[in-house]
Amino acid sequence: MNQGVANHWKLPNFFILGAAKCGTTSLYHFLKRHPDIYVSPVKEPCFFCENFQIIKNPIQYARLFDAADTESSIGEASHVYLTDPSAAITLRAFFPDARFVLILRHPADRAYSLYHHMRRYGYETIATFEKALKAEEKRFHSPFFKKHCNQYLYNFFYFRSGLFGEQVERYFALFDHSQFHFVTLDQIMETPVPAIQGIFEFLNARTEFFPEIKVFNKGETSRFPMVQNFLNLKLRRPSWLRQMGLNLSRKYNLMQIPPMNPETRDRLSMRYESDLAKLYELTGMQF
Repeated sequence: MNQGVANHWKLPNFFILGAAKCGTTSLYHFLKRHPDIYVSPVKEPCFFCENFQIIKNPIQYARLFDAADTESSIGEASHVYLTDPSAAITLRAFFPDARFVLILRHPADRAYSLYHHMRRYGYETIATFEKALKAEEKRFHSPFFKKHCNQYLYNFFYFRSGLFGEQVERYFALFDHSQFHFVTLDQIMETPVPAIQGIFEFLNARTEFFPEIKVFNKGETSRFPMVQNFLNLKLRRPSWLRQMGLNLSRKYNLMQIPPMNPETRDRLSMRYESDLAKLYELTGMQF
């Protein structure tokens, strides 16, 4: 893309790629508070994801960055860009010099968290994580499911969406390794100061600034996902009705995520071994 045009339109020069349920929402809010960094007011615009766009109009997407002023880094956060097979090619075509921030966690834990996230919002109706894992193969090969699923397709692929080695390899084939910064959720939680300052330094932002550390988008699950789907999607107007629905869901339908079955985690971890080896070879990251 012509650099003059990019500057005129104030388009992004960095992206938070994901992964989903690894702390991207918290990271988005940490970066949003930095005076040298501008992130789009809409998190997850997903504009460059072929099959799941929240913002679909290119003018509307460009206007997400209109309010950027003197910030040196301008970006957005769409975790779908990591799992969508074609997003890396599209981003390479439009933003060859972009920088990318990825926050990751152990993929077995992430898969379990994603399953409950999908139940929390009423998209996933399969009763157990184990049954949802078994259903993944059928879903993956079903043209009907791909066409009619009620959310982003890869969010239903709890195992496949955690193949970080495969996903990073796809980006490394198109971009220089120096354009990427990796951090783990554990690093953010256990040693937040150096972890977040490392991201600021990567984005050429002042490292002496430090935001308040708090958890955003805390994980919950739903006892009755179809009820939650109705409350989330149907009770939108008027605002008082939506608020009443949210209050009811918090009181009667939402709950803390129960621990994962240890045997399930062991089996899932074994399935990830070869991909995690690839991730380590590419980035040096391990969990």
